[in-house]
Amino acid sequence: MRVAVLADIHGNLPALEAVLRDVEEVGVDAVVLAGDLADGPMPVQTLDVLERLGERAIWVRGNTDRCLADAFDGAFVASGLAANAPPEYFAWCAGRIQQAHRDRLASLPLTVTLDIDRLGPVAFFHGTARDDNEFILVDSPISQYRAAFAAAPEPTVVIGHTHMPFDRLADRRRVINPGSVGLPYGHGGAAWALLGPEVTLRRSSYDARSAADILRAAANDLPGIEYFTDNVTSSASDAEALPVFAEAAEQQARQRIAAQERSG
Repeated sequence: MRVAVLADIHGNLPALEAVLRDVEEVGVDAVVLAGDLADGPMPVQTLDVLERLGERAIWVRGNTDRCLADAFDGAFVASGLAANAPPEYFAWCAGRIQQAHRDRLASLPLTVTLDIDRLGPVAFFHGTARDDNEFILVDSPISQYRAAFAAAPEPTVVIGHTHMPFDRLADRRRVINPGSVGLPYGHGGAAWALLGPEVTLRRSSYDARSAADILRAAANDLPGIEYFTDNVTSSASDAEALPVFAEAAEQQARQRIAAQERSG
């Protein structure tokens, strides 16, 4: 099996279309959609394109997929983390999608496992095996990797969530992040990964300025649209993003410790 992995599309349809053109060119057996797919400037159009992939698409739940379904239901609860989008952002996105979109997002699994050529069994998550919103980074401590994937027996895992591509070992387990299709940090283009027989971190180029114009026209009143389009035309540095996500990871660690203490 040969698989393309697309994560963190965030409703950036022009970026998605660029990646899918490259995916078709290289040829794959399946396309794993590793979460955070639709929230952003063009949620409906993005979901409709992904649906047209049919049975080749294997969907995995991201934290914003869950949040978007919750916002549609009027049940959204903010995480309290500065690294996550605010309620008004999800309210705008939820106001565009239909019941069928909501039902698709609400039904997504936390993980899937596929047998990939030469890699063997590979587990796909958005955040980690214990939390679709857990921030784990290329330089996170081994202790976090051990705990975050304790429930995953697979020797290789693929994640998303932090929008920065990497491929590293963590106590013998290979951890791969394809980066973000729609909102990458540290580089231009749209990031994705090709698995089988090797692991290749790919970038698809597209006209970023034209894409930003399209996204603004589609979502001129989306909260944070200027930040979004600015990042499309000139990606935020990984040096800027890493400290923000590291602080979120530390806050989550404190929350887990407090929850354990409360449970006795």
